Amino acid sequence: MGTDLYRDGMARLEAGDVKEGRRLLEEALHASPGDVKAMHGLALALDLLGERTRALELLEFAHARAPSEPEPACDLAMSLLERGEDARAEQVLAPGLAAHPGHPRANLYMGMALAKTDPVRARTHVAKVPRDADAELRREAEALDQVLAEHAPSV
Repeated sequence: MGTDLYRDGMARLEAGDVKEGRRLLEEALHASPGDVKAMHGLALALDLLGERTRALELLEFAHARAPSEPEPACDLAMSLLERGEDARAEQVLAPGLAAHPGHPRANLYMGMALAKTDPVRARTHVAKVPRDADAELRREAEALDQVLAEHAPSV
């Protein structure tokens, strides 16, 4: 039952009905309390509603339950990067990249996390964002690589 609620909740979020998406995702999490996907989905809804503290708490919990799942790790890492916690973002992304080394968003965010301290490694991760990735993701990767190239010319 939680799976259908999750799918319906995510569909509502994608359709722009964030309040109904949140309600369905809360039900999904209530039906399956340890479901990492439901936690992640609810965190996305809460973030869209401006409840960033609660969203971050759920992302932390989801990541603790499934550290190698790249999607919650990516969203948690981005929150950490926004707060300047680059080293913590690197720690959060590492298990997901170990399990899914080609994950485009995880590689981009790892590049961001490493940009200030290890531009060579950062460029290595950015280079793993495939050419056929989402256009916005690809643009971000290319922009980051251009900046990193000034500090680490060869990969």
